[in-house]
Formats: sequence, structure tokens, C-alpha cells
Amino acid sequence: MVRQEDSLLLGIDVGGSSVKVATFTPEGLLRGFQCEAISIDYPQPGWAEVWPRQWLEKIATVIHALYTKNGIRKEQIAAVGLSTMCPALIAFDAKGQVLRPAILYMDTRSREQAGWMEQQVAMPEAVRLTGNRIAAGTISATSMLWLKKHEPEVYKSTAFFGHGNTYLGLLLTGKTGIDPSNASLTGLFTTGTKLDWSHELCRAYELSMHKLPPIIPSTEKLGSLRSEAATALDLPEGIPVAMGGADTACSGLALGVTETGQIFETAGTSDVLSLCTDDPKFDDRFLNRCHVVPGRWLNMGAMSTPGAAFRWVRDQLGQVEKYVAEASGQDAYDILCSEAAQSRPGAGGVIFLPYLSGERSPIWDPLARGAFVGLNLATTRSDLIRAVLEAGCYGLRQNLAIAEKILGKPIDRIKVVGKGVKNDIWAQLRADITGKEILAVSYHETAVLGAAMLGGIAAGIYKDYQEGVKKATALEGKVCRPDKRYKEIYDKAFMIYNRLYQQLKQVFPDFLAL
Repeated sequence: MVRQEDSLLLGIDVGGSSVKVATFTPEGLLRGFQCEAISIDYPQPGWAEVWPRQWLEKIATVIHALYTKNGIRKEQIAAVGLSTMCPALIAFDAKGQVLRPAILYMDTRSREQAGWMEQQVAMPEAVRLTGNRIAAGTISATSMLWLKKHEPEVYKSTAFFGHGNTYLGLLLTGKTGIDPSNASLTGLFTTGTKLDWSHELCRAYELSMHKLPPIIPSTEKLGSLRSEAATALDLPEGIPVAMGGADTACSGLALGVTETGQIFETAGTSDVLSLCTDDPKFDDRFLNRCHVVPGRWLNMGAMSTPGAAFRWVRDQLGQVEKYVAEASGQDAYDILCSEAAQSRPGAGGVIFLPYLSGERSPIWDPLARGAFVGLNLATTRSDLIRAVLEAGCYGLRQNLAIAEKILGKPIDRIKVVGKGVKNDIWAQLRADITGKEILAVSYHETAVLGAAMLGGIAAGIYKDYQEGVKKATALEGKVCRPDKRYKEIYDKAFMIYNRLYQQLKQVFPDFLAL
């Protein structure tokens, strides 16, 4: 029998690049962490898919590694919580089997459907009801309509749609559900009012409400771990499984961002600035969703590819750095950041537009393209690398201005988590360009910690989310303060950055013909 003080909370996080599993004590102390990369398929331009069964295989692998490498016994696991990228639209048949690969949030194939939806419901009304713009892939209703038109047999066979935690929850407990933080990004959910599916929107978009799963709060127990899942994953049968939530919202819980005015940034493949409020005021330049805790909302400035752009630099321009990193045990990104530091602030007059897969906040243009502007014969490789790092910071500054408008007052400090602040150079750039203090949080896997905390709430280990926040949040880190010497140059570069998109947006659609 496991003593209560030895009990652990298991968090599962399925993201855009990997599956992560970690165990924590109820006090938030990490006892084990493992991850495995996943493969996303891009069968056509603008498409992004993944077979959900891959997630289950990876989860089983990492749980086994968790036990063997960290000396953890399965009997210690007291509860499970779920965190998933969002949206990832999954179609299930009447037996709960997945009918096709999940369509992910960065998939823009449903632009035609998004345009049709806007003809049925004007954008301001859609934002008022759901909190969100009608945008291909960003809300999963556009993908549902794409399936209805292009894969009618799949749509007809679909008993219900869901997102990532619908799939994981069904496998683990045999029960069906979706939480409000995920439902907020379907385009069919009344995010600011009733917190339920909208008959009005389903009727307008000609989508069946019968194909939508029950709404289950993130902190509630979806069910108990069933025997088949316990055997497959080597977990204790019968332990509570929380409904869980979207990864960004789970990170917010782990960072203690649960009160009005608190703000954080997750800097990964994409980059999301999230402002917590207790009043659902929606700005259509942001994504807006329910938090994983009751009575709170997150206003989110979501940039699609700042981190992915740096990965592109590594893969296309950093072959030597990758080789050196593999040989020396260093991180290729750290080597590239050191090279970027050799360029002066403003990247030698080069500005990069980081729109490598269109862009969400704040411009909302699926046709936007990446661009280096300002190249000359003196431009160096270091300038190009620095320009890519600075670009994400300019976008963050744009979104901060919107967050301050929503809040009605200036924001002085931002908690930041993710690979965008693992390196001190990139973290300092965030402070210098935004003019804000940056708390670079030391523990980066906050989504999986938030998932574990939700498991603890569902299991009654915490009496409520406030107790979980008090006991287990990740708050330690390094503070980066803006260097006032660079304020003038970055103010000027930021003005140019803002103008560049306005000047180039007319030509972006022409690239479709190439």
C-alpha cells in the first residue's frame, strides 16, 4: 500500500511536436519527466494532420521510461490530468473509433468554409457569441464543414466530434467529453455567456448539435481509469482522470495566472500571450477562451510561427551548428543565439516578418508570407539570425498593446515559459524590445504540471484550484529588465515592422500562383 505522502500526480501533455508525461508531488515537486517526439503529416500545402493513435503509443512508451529511469512505481500514481494542443479536430464513429487523422490548429485548408461561415454569421456577431474570429483551422467548425463537403462519408459516419482531450479521455475512461477551454475554439460554443453549445450557430452553419460532445469542466473527474487503459499504459486501474484542458490554459494554472490582470507568454513553436480576466471582454484581434478554472477567461494573442521560424533557421542555415551540438552535447539553438548576439540591436537594419504559415494575432492573414527586408551587401549571417529572434519580440509587443487596452492599464511584467526564454540572449531581447520586465520561468514544462494539478483537483487532493495554485505553482525564474540604451533603436525598428506588413499584404495573395 502506498503512503499518502508518496502519492504522485501524473500529467499528460500532447503538443504540436511531442508527447510529454511527468509526475509531481502534490506540492509541485517534479519526480519524473519523459517525452517523445510525434510526427505531423503535411500531405498538401496548408494541411497539418496527425493520427491520434500515435499519441497513445507515445504515452505508453514515456510512462514506461518514467518508471525505469526515475524509480517510480505505478502504485504511486493517484490521479491523471490531460493537456492537449488546441484545436485538433477528431471525428469518432458510434463505437468511439477515430475515422481519419486529426486536423490541427495550423491547418488552413478550410479557408473556403470560413468565408461561407462569415456569410451566414457576421464576424462581429461570431466574436460576440464565441469570443473568436471565424478563421480556418483556428476554430474547428471550419474543419467540420470541410469534412462535410470533401469527405461526406466521414462526416456521415461521425457520431461525434472532439478535440485532443476528448480522445484521451475516451480511451482512459470510456466516457466522452470536452472542456470549456477546448470548446471555446470550436466556433460553436458560447464562450462568454452560457458556456454551452449554441443552437443558433449550429443551425446557421448547418452542423448537427448531436455531433458535439458533453461539456465537462476541466477540474472535474471525467471518470476512472478503465482496466484496458490501465493495462495498456501500466497505470493503476480505477484512479481518477480529470477532463483537463488546452495546453495554454493548463500552463496558466501552473504559473498561478488565475486572477484578473495576471499575464504570461508561452514561447514555443507558436507564441501565445495570455491575459487572465474575470470579465469576458473580447477583442477580435485575439483568441479568447475559458480558462481551466471556473469564472476566468484568457484573452490570447497567438502568433503562429515565431519558434518555428527559429527552427527553420536551425534546419536551413544551421547545419554546422547542429553538427557541433551533436558532437559537443551543446544545444544548437544556444550556439545560434550566441551568433545572433554578434549582430547589433536592430539586426544590422534587417527586419524579418515571421509569417511562415500565415499569421493569427494580431493581423489574421492566412496568406501572409515570411520575408527578410533590408538586406544589403554588408548583411551578415548573424544579422539574419538576430532578425528572426527580434521578429517574434516585435509581434509580442504588438499583442501586449492589445492586452493593455483590454485591461485598461499598463502591464509591467510578463511571466514567460518555453524555449523562447531558455536562452538568456533571447529572453533579454524580449525585455529590450517590449520595454517590460520578463520573468523567465525556470521550469518550462508548465502544461504538463497544470494537467497534473487538474488531476489533483479532480481527485480531491486539492480542495479547489486555489489550494492547488498555493501549493504547486511554478514561479521561480530569472528576471530580465529592459536595457534603456536600446529603446530608441527598437522603437524605430518596431515602427518599420508595423508598416512592412501593411505595405506587403497586397502582394501576398499573388504568391498562390507560384
